[in-house]
Amino acid sequence: MSSQAVAFLSSIFFVLSALAADAFNINKMLSAYPDFTNFNNLLIQTGIAGEINKKHRVTVLVVANSNMAAVNGVSKDAMKEVLGVHVILDYYDEAKLKQLQTKQATILTTLYQESGRAKNQQGFLNMTNTGNTPVVFASAAPGSKLDCTLVKQITAQPPKVSVLQVSNIINIASISNSASYLPDASAPKLRKALAPAPSRAEAPAVSQISPTKPPSSNANANANANANAPAPASTSSVVSLPSRDYLASSILMIFSWAWLLLPMV
Repeated sequence: MSSQAVAFLSSIFFVLSALAADAFNINKMLSAYPDFTNFNNLLIQTGIAGEINKKHRVTVLVVANSNMAAVNGVSKDAMKEVLGVHVILDYYDEAKLKQLQTKQATILTTLYQESGRAKNQQGFLNMTNTGNTPVVFASAAPGSKLDCTLVKQITAQPPKVSVLQVSNIINIASISNSASYLPDASAPKLRKALAPAPSRAEAPAVSQISPTKPPSSNANANANANANAPAPASTSSVVSLPSRDYLASSILMIFSWAWLLLPMV
């Protein structure tokens, strides 16, 4: 084999190795934690897991099995919307959360906002460091409850993916009051948990601070456009990576061409 062929194959190997090293699988990460079996199953059933795995920087807010009753039996479309709000299109771990300014809300863009189906600020979250209590997450949609708090960091692969446990499903008034939120026979069903969820004592008390004032009506007009989405200056851009199936097919194609080109080198 000529030196040119060796160099060609080596370059292919390094490129593919770099892509593989930058990939992750949210389902495999969560499978190590039985307390989140139901949440993990719903990510798979709704297709949200595949979308998460394509992201370059993402934070997933997971809920323990014992606190998933709020979405049990709802329609598949509504389930996908709710889960999409629990996927933040940026990387946040405990260390980064501690750097947030006290009592100042940070506006976060979620996977649901990226879908283009969100209305009235449904696709944005207010994240607030209250100072005295854990970080609070709340939907930016008008009428949503401020009742979801950070419990703890579950796992992370900095700076690509972070998994944070929150106390309960984030309430989004304009989704929970819609017809699609009603029970549906075809809705994804929660499976039996493999292990007991953390005790009630482990969950922090619900914060009583007032919700952050939602963006003005002018901001509502641009809420569905990601390019104009309100976000902190430090928020990094979101870059999608190829899925694992795409990587596998690309590897096969590249090595097939390499095999055909070797006799010509």
